[in-house]
Amino acid sequence: MTNNRPRRRQNASGVQARATTSQGYRFLNPYNFARTLETRNPHLAPLLGRCSPPPHDRMVGLSGRIRCRLTATTPIFISDSEGVVEENVNGRIHRHYRFFRDPEGKVAIPGTSLRGAVRSMFETATNSCFAHFAGDKRLSYHLLPELALRLVPARVRQRDHHWELELLPGTTTITPDRRPSGPQYAAWVHTYQTLQKSRTVLQASQTPYAQRQRLSLNGYQHGERVYAIIERVTHPSRNFEFWNVVSLARSEQNLPKPVGNQRKVSGYLCITNQNIENKHDERLFFTTQQLQPVALPDDARARYEELIADYQERHRDEVRKRRNPAQSEGGEPAFSRFILERTGRNDARLQDGDLVYAMLDGANGTYTVQFIVPVSVPRVGFDRKIGNLLFPAELAKCTEYQKLCPACRTFGWVWGDESTQETPDLSKPTAYAGRVRFSHATLVHDAGTFDTTLAILSTPKPTTYRFYLRPRNGKPRDGLRDQDVDYNNEEQILRGRKVYRHHGKQLNPQEYQSVNNAKSDQNRTVLGVQQTGSVFEFTVEFTNLAPLELGALLWSLGLEGWYHRIGYAKPLGFGSAQISIQEVEILDPKVRYESLSAGDGWIKADQQQIDSWINAFKKGMASRYGAAFDQLANIRDLKALLAADPTLPVHYPRPTRQPQAEGRQYEWFVGNKRGGQDPGPRIALPLAEEDRVGLPLIDKYGDEVHER
Repeated sequence: MTNNRPRRRQNASGVQARATTSQGYRFLNPYNFARTLETRNPHLAPLLGRCSPPPHDRMVGLSGRIRCRLTATTPIFISDSEGVVEENVNGRIHRHYRFFRDPEGKVAIPGTSLRGAVRSMFETATNSCFAHFAGDKRLSYHLLPELALRLVPARVRQRDHHWELELLPGTTTITPDRRPSGPQYAAWVHTYQTLQKSRTVLQASQTPYAQRQRLSLNGYQHGERVYAIIERVTHPSRNFEFWNVVSLARSEQNLPKPVGNQRKVSGYLCITNQNIENKHDERLFFTTQQLQPVALPDDARARYEELIADYQERHRDEVRKRRNPAQSEGGEPAFSRFILERTGRNDARLQDGDLVYAMLDGANGTYTVQFIVPVSVPRVGFDRKIGNLLFPAELAKCTEYQKLCPACRTFGWVWGDESTQETPDLSKPTAYAGRVRFSHATLVHDAGTFDTTLAILSTPKPTTYRFYLRPRNGKPRDGLRDQDVDYNNEEQILRGRKVYRHHGKQLNPQEYQSVNNAKSDQNRTVLGVQQTGSVFEFTVEFTNLAPLELGALLWSLGLEGWYHRIGYAKPLGFGSAQISIQEVEILDPKVRYESLSAGDGWIKADQQQIDSWINAFKKGMASRYGAAFDQLANIRDLKALLAADPTLPVHYPRPTRQPQAEGRQYEWFVGNKRGGQDPGPRIALPLAEEDRVGLPLIDKYGDEVHER
């Protein structure tokens, strides 16, 4: 392998960024997005907009059933909740799952999986609402270290209904617009042996910094008022000063007498646990200055609570797996105190006496609070919530029974979601039963099965701005700074609906198999994976659909021969399938209910009739959105992702051609977004229909990697 540093180019901010070339190995990201549409003619094809659903107590539309055949074009796996086998691997639980079984114990695809896959296509094709969408969630980002230095230690005080901050900047005058002009604001309490060897200590072992004595905090509590002897120390490599705690006591009388440049202070212990590998100190918040309290705005308090909830949500599953998450384990750091102490109670509320870091505005003792955070190098919530970036805004989840989108009217709707805190108005309808029902898909041709231990599947990373966001006008561009492409930028919008790309002939076992067959609590072994060529059959029953709605359902099932994505491990290539419509029968209710024979009243639709329903849907979309159906952006994107086998390998970004057992994939993103004077290429994911050239391998330094 060779690692060549490409030539530089100027990005939009004038900083030289690395240029990428089209030479060498390139790959496609496993997912891209189908764009949303703006309504051009809102009065045309009203059934494709929001309106009241039809009643369930009478026949007012087309009712019938659609018999379908599903053929696996890559391996398929749908997990069964029963028959799970647990294996102990190095003290962690690794689980084995079997393929789903129906009530008779036969291999099948559950109707809920079919319904979910088809609804996803229906929502995308009809430009329906984002039914499962955390619009009120505020994402967070890592504050740049140079900005984190400006954070001022503070203690929260509540006086009746008034909230304020007691500022505790040590001995240094607060300078909100830059780093501290003297020693860092908080004193350091040398407590931990680092989990990784400290390069600073090794290189400057004879300095006062390296020879500091560790203090035990056993018996002390976070937020406790203490007394301390501190002395001024200079960091040997970073050339900044801080106050180091030499001695600690609960009583001033128990402290030794200060000597030399030492001084005696009182303050509050800020203990957040050894939450990063190279952490060696906790902090003491104190001040020798007479400072007025600063008002803590309600908005800053609310955003802090959102941030704590975000931290807790990010780490909830990992916390539950650890025996003692407050302590480091096997070289892995502990979890932060503020994640642990309230997670079990789902309590993110700010409390009187909490210790925080505050980002301030102002000067000369008159300050205002921008935001507060729990640690000195924190995550910070974006100003804009996810819902603020949804475009068009009317695609937010349906909230009124009389104004339901096509998907909610067809597949069903319930008021609110998991994040909803409000109570619904029970004088109004809060749910609508769907008008389609999917049977289980039964196996009619078994092409064989296999077992495998899968690679680790990570959770979505929506803060990867260059992949999840795009400009409202124009196309995604490479080389832009984070602030030009993040959630706070008013020109950025959500890309659309995530769609996992069909892998087809590019399916590669090295991508879905665990490296070296490694097992852990982060991956799973799957048993009875259905091979390519397996065939299933199922039925869709529908009630009271308008011809246009039936056409939309038929199109979403057949997808013009493109590939549905269904089941588990779609990013790894599993789950591609083609659905063909075998038969459509329409119910004549008058004939059916006047007869005692179950077969009477069913009329088989011919292909011309089926095509007419699909064409009614296509014409409605064209008239409402102002372009021929196959020229609409959402349809073009679906076609690009699902219509044909890709010509390049498909896998998540990483720095090497082969997957790495040690999980170095994240280094690609570190290198790509690298800032400073030696920035990375900052590549943006192209639009789905233009995503043909692929992405290069990038190392953590932002250099393109060329492998032979």
